[in-house]
Amino acid sequence: MKALYRTPILALFGLLIFVSPSLAQKASPAKGGKPPDDNVIGVVLPIGILDVQSILKEAKAVKNIRDQVTKFGSKFEEEIEKERNEIRKANQELARQRTILAPEAFAEKRRKFEQRVVEVQRLVQTRQRSLDKSRNEAMVSVNKAYTAIVSKIANEKNLAIIVRKSQTAFSVKSLDLTQEILARLDKQLPSVKVADPGKK
Repeated sequence: MKALYRTPILALFGLLIFVSPSLAQKASPAKGGKPPDDNVIGVVLPIGILDVQSILKEAKAVKNIRDQVTKFGSKFEEEIEKERNEIRKANQELARQRTILAPEAFAEKRRKFEQRVVEVQRLVQTRQRSLDKSRNEAMVSVNKAYTAIVSKIANEKNLAIIVRKSQTAFSVKSLDLTQEILARLDKQLPSVKVADPGKK
């Protein structure tokens, strides 16, 4: 997911804190008397907190992509396992023929066997790259929808900054936008079709 603004929170105090006048007046001590017990000034912070990891784990679209990738991966694993079985059989046959073939003939068979092993290794790498590419392409759609929703909520709430929850030591629950963003994302983009990596 795209990293959000990372302005230190302390820098916001004195620049982006808005005090409610009515609350400030309520907190002022009475003339000639002692300050009231409830003398905490209400402060409105133009900050939001977002648990990105939670969205990556819980979003319907992300789960949908994960399920599709798992199915493609299982299909590829079956294909690779067949190739591995063929290599094991070929290796056993090569060992059996070692004592009955002439050195030149055995060397040639050995060379072909090693070439086959390299081809299977390349197939594994190719399948993995194709799977990763399909997953990443699908996640681009999620990222676009997610960033658009984050931007819209920031504008609606007049927020100056949205901070990742992992970057905060503490925050009040009222600043957390995670569930609101997740709900909008699930409604707007409940699923994403993953391109068949076998056709790439």
